[in-house]
Amino acid sequence: MSTVHDQTTDLNGQQLHRIFSVYPLPDFVKNASQAEVCGKGDLPTHLFADATRRRYPIHSGPATVISSIFFNEKRAEIQPQLAETIAARLEKAAEYFQVTGYTRRLREKVASTHSPERDLTDDVFAIVFDGADGTKERHYPMRNINEVKMASVWLIDHRDQLPFDDRRQIADKVLQKAAQFGARLPEHRYALEKMAGLGACSGEDAAKLIRTRIFALGHSHKPNTLQQELEKLARICEKDPKRIQHFGELTKVASVIDMFDRQHGLHTKYDDVIERPEDVLFGVTEKAAMEVDSNIVGNALTGNYYKKADLQTLPMRDLADNLGEDFAAEVSTANAWVDTEKLASIVPTLPLGDAELFDEVAAASGVMPFATKSASAGKVISAQEQVNIAEQHTPSPGSLWDRIER
Repeated sequence: MSTVHDQTTDLNGQQLHRIFSVYPLPDFVKNASQAEVCGKGDLPTHLFADATRRRYPIHSGPATVISSIFFNEKRAEIQPQLAETIAARLEKAAEYFQVTGYTRRLREKVASTHSPERDLTDDVFAIVFDGADGTKERHYPMRNINEVKMASVWLIDHRDQLPFDDRRQIADKVLQKAAQFGARLPEHRYALEKMAGLGACSGEDAAKLIRTRIFALGHSHKPNTLQQELEKLARICEKDPKRIQHFGELTKVASVIDMFDRQHGLHTKYDDVIERPEDVLFGVTEKAAMEVDSNIVGNALTGNYYKKADLQTLPMRDLADNLGEDFAAEVSTANAWVDTEKLASIVPTLPLGDAELFDEVAAASGVMPFATKSASAGKVISAQEQVNIAEQHTPSPGSLWDRIER
């Protein structure tokens, strides 16, 4: 159970910030002082809805509204008889301060967005799995924008502890809920989309990625079975790049590389030594953009790629102010709105400075890149790292390859 019960125990203000973000609070609550919302240390006991524990202050209208939200979110955790007493005192306070209409509507909002977890279906949770004792465990419910954001932050922070198949499934659920609630997730969306497999790459980059794992086992005149199988997979990617553009095939490759990384401890070296499989396989490089989708617009110098349809909303005035009137005229129709076909022919030719300005205009307008070019699909592992990995390697023929169609 959480140690934050109400606004008086929310010492860092995190839950209050969440409440102000999630619920449609009236102005008299939004503009209230801390003393009006939380009270002071010497607040008499009878001015709490839970007088025994000094929780849920009811000394003012704003305090009563906020206490009502906290209480209704926590009610399932409170002993039923005590909950009835607290509810009655909150109702009397609401009548006294003439805020009953607000507390009733907010109570209904809590019920719709914060149902007791035991009543929720599995699809509401980011994480669902069977524990060692066979008991189903469910974590990170996603009933509103704030909870979706919390689930996305947890996934980003712990992704390297999860096998690719698991993090792909969780990322997909988070993105679906983000779409449902309109959560933009600007800091994490690209990473989540790659984890969910919502991207592509060229056959050449996929082959380079696979060969980094071959080299990780060290160089030898006679490659071992594992290296030989990886080389076969790399050659398939090179010779038949269209094959790996299919979602199922590409996720299969990502899963195989992820298992390899876990067997050899490479998943502890992501970012520093080697890239995650999804960062390359679903990174959509410049070459892949041309192979996969002609509706992607980007510049190789910045590595940011956008969907044409998203760029239709760019304000012409902002483009003119940042990139000049001539640029705006070249990419517009009647100087009134963006012509994405003209934009697609000009953006790839922009010098670095102008390309960065274009990205800034897009970001300011809420248009985020569909993908960012992977700069290190063929990232080199140092000789010492190769030695360390090779020393730790214990061959287990076949353990990775039941997923590969040979």
